[in-house]
Parts: sequence; structure tokens; C-alpha cells
Amino acid sequence: MTDLSDIIFYIDFSGIFDRSGARKKYRIRQEKAKALFRPEGVSLDFGSGPHRYLAFERSGSMSRQARLSFIREDFYDAVRRRIMMDMTIGDCQLSKLYAYNGLMLSSGIRIDGIDIDRPHRVVVVDNPVRTPPPTEMITVEDDGAQNSTRKYHRVETMATVEVTCFDGEGLISKQYARLVDEKLCGRKVHTSFQIRMPYVKGMLHEVDFKDYLDRSGADTITDLWGVQHPIQKIDIILTKSMFKGCGWLNESGMSWEDYWAMFRKYRHALYITNVSKEKPEQTTELNYQFLTTVSIQGDEFRPADLPDGWDHSPETDERNWLTKQTELAYYNFCADESFRRNYFLEKFERVSWWERHQGKDQILAAVLKKNPHFINEPIYAKRLEAEADKIAEQYAVGRLIVAGDNRYLSGDLLDFLNCLPVTKTGTSKKANTFINFRWGLELNHQNFFAPSAAYQSSHVCTLLRNPHIARNEEMQLYPLEDRKNLHDQYLGHLTDVVMVGYTSLAAERLGGADYDGDMIKTISDPILNECVKRNIYHDPPRPRSVFSRSHNLPLLMIPTVQPQIRSADDWEARFETVRSTFSSRVGQICNAALDRSIIAYNENSDAEERERCWEETETLAILTGLEIDSAKSGIRPDLDEYLTHKTVKRSDFLKYKTLVEEMETRRAWYEPTHATKVKAFFKKVDWNKVDSNVERLPYLAQQLKKNTPRIKARPAKDEELFSFARQPDWKGQLTPDKLATVDALLQDYDACLSRIRACRVPLKEKKRKSDVERILYARGQEDTYDPDELYALFGSLPPERVSALRRAMREQVWHFMDEDARERFLREWLPEFEDIYDLLTDFRFGGYRILGDIVCDMADENTGREKKRLFRENDSKAFTAMMSAFADKSPSRSYRDAVTAKCRELLTAIVRPTLAVRYVVALGRRDLLWDLLPEYIEKNVLEVRDD
Repeated sequence: MTDLSDIIFYIDFSGIFDRSGARKKYRIRQEKAKALFRPEGVSLDFGSGPHRYLAFERSGSMSRQARLSFIREDFYDAVRRRIMMDMTIGDCQLSKLYAYNGLMLSSGIRIDGIDIDRPHRVVVVDNPVRTPPPTEMITVEDDGAQNSTRKYHRVETMATVEVTCFDGEGLISKQYARLVDEKLCGRKVHTSFQIRMPYVKGMLHEVDFKDYLDRSGADTITDLWGVQHPIQKIDIILTKSMFKGCGWLNESGMSWEDYWAMFRKYRHALYITNVSKEKPEQTTELNYQFLTTVSIQGDEFRPADLPDGWDHSPETDERNWLTKQTELAYYNFCADESFRRNYFLEKFERVSWWERHQGKDQILAAVLKKNPHFINEPIYAKRLEAEADKIAEQYAVGRLIVAGDNRYLSGDLLDFLNCLPVTKTGTSKKANTFINFRWGLELNHQNFFAPSAAYQSSHVCTLLRNPHIARNEEMQLYPLEDRKNLHDQYLGHLTDVVMVGYTSLAAERLGGADYDGDMIKTISDPILNECVKRNIYHDPPRPRSVFSRSHNLPLLMIPTVQPQIRSADDWEARFETVRSTFSSRVGQICNAALDRSIIAYNENSDAEERERCWEETETLAILTGLEIDSAKSGIRPDLDEYLTHKTVKRSDFLKYKTLVEEMETRRAWYEPTHATKVKAFFKKVDWNKVDSNVERLPYLAQQLKKNTPRIKARPAKDEELFSFARQPDWKGQLTPDKLATVDALLQDYDACLSRIRACRVPLKEKKRKSDVERILYARGQEDTYDPDELYALFGSLPPERVSALRRAMREQVWHFMDEDARERFLREWLPEFEDIYDLLTDFRFGGYRILGDIVCDMADENTGREKKRLFRENDSKAFTAMMSAFADKSPSRSYRDAVTAKCRELLTAIVRPTLAVRYVVALGRRDLLWDLLPEYIEKNVLEVRDD
């Protein structure tokens, strides 16, 4: 089945469950939303007749966006059985069931033809559980209540932590990784794969475990169910933490063999959702949260004597400061000619993992390599300008470029190999020697292993993870020295992984991370590492703490919550689970924590206020973890004292960040433009009095953009770019009729794309609706009448009747009618709306506008729908063909791709592709070559050698 347009749809619940139900407006919306989850579902007609739809599943990203899928009733049971692998699940942790069922809705690349279901190919082993020595710890404890929202209080203690090793990661053999990668992208380039299968998620790292275990004298691995598997037949080793359905499989009386039988029955497959990078990065981005917690001096952040912008490269200044790499990157995109060319040229041989053929980046690089004058063409210049603007925008919101990289967090995979439950039929002296040698090589509490990283082994590095709230979530480790040991021999090719030992408690210190694909920033910047070292060792002891303060960063421990068990067949329980997930407040917690951390980590703050905010910041970091975990546990922290009762002032930085985020949304018609709001913000703040580094970021970015000159791209002449344009009278050699036909086609192409863009723009929101809400509120009727219901009532009227009513109101001057005339008018034009006559004829507080507001909004909406017609009478044949290509395209194909393909077909029917380049250039439409004839540009390019 390819057409799912009337099988499944998605509802966006944002702005529903994250609002207080105390107001009737939101309470009514929440009640309406709840009704959608009832067993009888909702009836809709998408063009093939009315069908009933039932609330279904959602992926992790859909949960974060408060979106849920609804599926047609006659498909519900069959698809649900397919997802649940025919397992019977009754009372369970509903939030986990939803989360793991939702794995099937994750975006990924399907990998077929790899015989993943072959016996012994995939095994599941248990995760080792270990207990490092006791550590200083800050945690929270609940008040003992059993409800789904609980109050927590802060506790400082000394305790041990149980560590689940290798949580969310497994191994893939060297041979099988090659097969999977070749199926994925046509060649072997990746060493780590983030995977999805039914109830399976996590990371697989390529390790030659067959050779390692063979050298150890091992013959078999024993899986979770006690079954032994020959090592040479195994290609994937999953840990129990990766197999989310393990408990449900056992409770259903099913075995691992039954899992694969269902896998084959429902034609499941391995899906790849992400892969390792091809080569290590040299820089990474910090965010504003980390900049708030770090102890950094003004000259370390940005010396006061530096210029506001750059007319020369910042590299010429020998000093180092935190914003230097960001300002250098901005300057390079704006003014460094060599960098601007190399930005494209370095992509010449790089193909993305989801592409199997040369893409636009490679074509751009090939053309530029042949003729450097193309750098001033709009397609190049706009890309460079966009990158420069992006850096400035990120600078303003605290995303700074520093030395380091991003990698997948992993446990010590050498330790993983040593912990595998293997059996040995006999060991040789050589195997015993290898076994004795391998012990003691595991990573300790001070080291990490990042293969092929650009770090010096003797220099400490800082490890960070988002979200980052408190200083306690910073940790420093030393890179493992390159001793050509077993780490290098068996793991040295994993260039996108950072491995840590369990004794470091790295995952626990980094906000409760795991190894199923969490990305970690490893910072090698010397300034930042020195600043973090200050946090750990040089901050003065805090007076209200019970710790000895050998250092100031006790572990922030997110407590394990006993989950709520509910019936999977209870629709109200399912609704409560979804509502809890869709009302996540992680963003609000992070903002509340930032407001406090600015005070807590500022040495100029009042001592008592600083201590209070310090403790609250640490507590909020723990509560953030509980809020994130609530998607699986169903238990949420009570945050009223932090989010409802404001005890600190909102920072200017967050005010600016909110303005930036609002730029992505449509403003109300009566509100100032976003540009006006931003201008007012900069004018209001006295930047000379702002002493916080983070608070100054918007101003510094604005000055950088304002005071750094950009190269002005001046496109070259045709004869400087194309070999055919060097010929005299080359335009005269083109066929006039064909030229005119191509000209008409290109105009149709532009017009077709323009109409599609106009039709894709959502209808404007009912811009007068807020006026209706204001009048109802002023008259105390906001709980009596629901504006949504009023608009729905008028939405049932035919468009021509709405237009006639609007015209009659204007001609008969509705707003000047007396009370009797108003009722007569309504009886003539709206006889079926008698129930709301009292509302419409009540002119108090400008009430005469209610009818006009609703009618005008509905008339505008009807006009907008008319303008969205794709096909019109006067369209040309070529235009209609291109629009039909758009109308008939598959949902996964972009509109531009569909129209461009049809236009290319029409163009090459007029003139041969290689020759068509000349016609397009002759018409002054060189910009369209990259869409319509990208493969034929290089053949026509004039080769220019750089001297």
C-alpha cells in the first residue's frame, strides 16, 4: 500500500496540555482533546468517504512536538499486532510501552537483504552491573505520595551508585558491518550505527570480537535464555538494555526464536537512524547553558581592547580568547577568499551517507574547481552569506565554536569484550598469555579513549552533554595515552566514539546519560579547561554544605522512580500517559535554572542570594532528569515553586533568545514586527552596565555583524564562465523558435513554483478572533461562549452566503442598527442561529464587532481557499504538466523536485541537454542551471587555471 492519505493522520496537541486547566478556555480544549482518545475514536472524511480513526502511537520526536498519530479503525488491530510482535501485554508501565511501540515510527533507512534473522546471527546478553566506591552526592527524595505528580526535597549524602554497564550499546562484527554499510550507502565508511528494530534500539559499534574471543580461547557465547551460540556464527551482540521487549516477551510465553518468527511474519527489518562521521571533527559548539556555569574572566571571554568587527583575520592576534574561533569563522565566510573557495572544494569527494550518488555539493565543487570565477554566482554567494548569518545568529544565543568534537558516548568496549559470557572448551598457553595480558587494560576513573582525536594525551579535556544546567554536570578526564595496546588494536578505528570507564561515573555525572546514541562534547580548548578546573578545585567551600569540599562538584543523582502500572487496554490510562508526555516542561525548567545560575555563579552576587540560587540550580538539574524520565515512568515532579512563583528576575539574554524563537512563528496582526521588537530590545538595554558574559552575547554578535565588511559578489560575464560564450555571435547561432519556447517554459516553471508556494502557505489564522475574545472577557462571558465553537458554527455556511451576509452588513450599516432592527436582520440572514441572537445583538463593549469579526474572518478564509486552486483555465500546456507532476507526486518527494524533474523533461524534449545550457544562459537565467541541468554545467564550463 502506497497511499496512506486516508489511513493515518497526525494531530498537533501543542498549546493544549501544557496550559493550566484553571481557565475555562484551556479546560474546554483539554476536554475536547480527551474525547479524541475514547474507544469510539473520531469520524472524518478525507475524500474517500467517512471513516473512524483511533488514537495510535508516536515516535520520540513526535512526543517532543506533542503530536500523535491516528489510524483508521479497520487497520488499527492489524498494525498494532505487527508493532507488538503478537505479544500479549496487559498491565504494564504504559509510558514505556508507548515509548517502545513508538520506535516503529522513527525515521530511518531500511536495510534489506542482509539475512539478519539467520540463526545465531543476533544474540542478547545481560548488562554487567557494578558498584564503584562511595561518592559525594546530591539527590532529591519525594514526599511519599503515590500520585503521578510529586513534591521533592533536596538531600546531600555519601552513597554508592549501581552502574548498569554498556547501557544501550552492543557490538557488530567487522564482516557484517561491511555488508550493512554497503547496503546503506554503497561503500564501507562507517564504524558505528544507531539502529532500530521492533523493541530494539541503541548503538552498534564495529569490533572484531570474533578475533578477540578466539585469541582468548572462547568458543561460544551464552545468551539471556541460557542458549549457547558459536562465536564464529554471531554477527551482532545486543545487551539486554537494548532489547526493550525482553520482559514482555517472557511474560507472553515467547522465546527469542519466536521473536524472529514474528519478525519474518510481519516483514520487519533493521533500520539505521544515524551513523558515525567519516572523520573526527576539530571543533564543536558550546551553548549558553555551559557559558553560564563556567568561571571565566572578562579577558578570557573577550578582551576589551578588541575591535567590534574585523577588517582583518582574528588569527593575526596571537592571544587566545573564548569567542575567537566563532569570530574567525564569521570573518572567513565574509571576507577570506581562499576559505570561501575551499568551503566548497572540500566537498568534492564527500557523499552523505543517505546519498548513493553525487549530489549538488559535489557538482558545485567540480564546477568551481574548473573555474574559480563561479564563486560570485548567486548559488555560491547566497550559501556563504547564509553560513555567515547562521554563525552570527548562533553567536548571539551562545553557540560558540571551540576546539573539541562531538562523539557518541560509550562504555569501555575492551571491558565489554572481557565481560562477555563465553565458554571455553580448552585454552592453550598462548590463549592464557593473552587473557593475563588483557586484564588491567581497562579505563580508570581518570581516563577516556577517543580514537584519532586531535587531543594531546597529557592535556585534560572537559566532557559535556545537553541539557547542561549546573557546574556539577561538567567533568574532566585525561585522554588515554597512545601505547599501541589492545584499545588501539581493536578499537582504534572508532573515530566517532568517546569511551569511559564505569568507575568514572561519567554517564551519571553527565545528566544521567546512556550509551544508546547520546552525543557528548569533548572540549580541548585550553581556556575552557582551565576555567572548569577552577570550578572543581578553586571555588571556596559553600557554608551550608555537609561535604568536606575536597572539590565542589558532587554527583547530581537522578533517583529511580517506581513506575505506575496501568492496563494497556484502558483508554483513559492511555490518555493520561499521552497527556503527561505532551505537557513536558523541560524547556521551562532549563530557563528557570539559567535565571538562577547567572546569580549563583556570579562572584558579584549577594552571598545569601547566591547560595540559594546555587542550591536551586542543582535541584533543578535533577528535576530536569525526572521530567525527562517521566515519559517512561509516568511520575512527574511538582515544579510550581520554581515555575509559577518567580523568585528571580528573567535575564536579558533569555528575553533576547525568546525574541529569536518567536521569529519562527506568525505574529498577531496587531503586534509589532519581530524586527521592531529586536530593535527595541537593543535600545532598552544599557550594554555598558551588563557585566555577565552570557548577557553580552547578543550585543557582541550584533556589533560583529555590523562592523565586519563582506565581499560583494559581482557575477562574472558569460564569456568568463562558459567555453561556448567565447565564440563570436554564439547567441545568433541559437534557433529563435526554440529560444522563445525555452523562454516560455522557464517562465511557466517560475510561475508554477510560485503558485505552489502560495498554495502551501497555511491559511492565515483568524486574525479578528482575539477581538472576539476581548469583548467576551470584558462582558464576563468568556466562560459562557467559546470562540472556537462560534467560528465552527459560521464555518458551516456556504462561501457565497458568507459573502452575501458581509455585503448586507455593510449596505444596511449593521453597527448603527437599533435592537429591534438587529434581530430582524438576523432572522432574515441567519434564521438557524437563534440560540446566539442574544450574543450578537448585545452591543456592549463594542459587541457590534463580534458578528463582523467572525463573518470577515470566514470570508477571508473562503477567499484564501479559492486562491489555493492549483489548476486554472488559462494555464498553458507546459504549466499544467508541471502542476500535474506536483499533484501526483509521492508524499516523500519534495514539490520542487517533482516540478523540476518535469520541467527538465520538457526542456530536453525541446533541445538536447548539453545544448540546452546555452539557451538558458542566453536568456539570462544562469541561476536555473543548477536546478534543471546540473549534470551538464561542468561540460560547458571554461577551464581556468589558478596561477
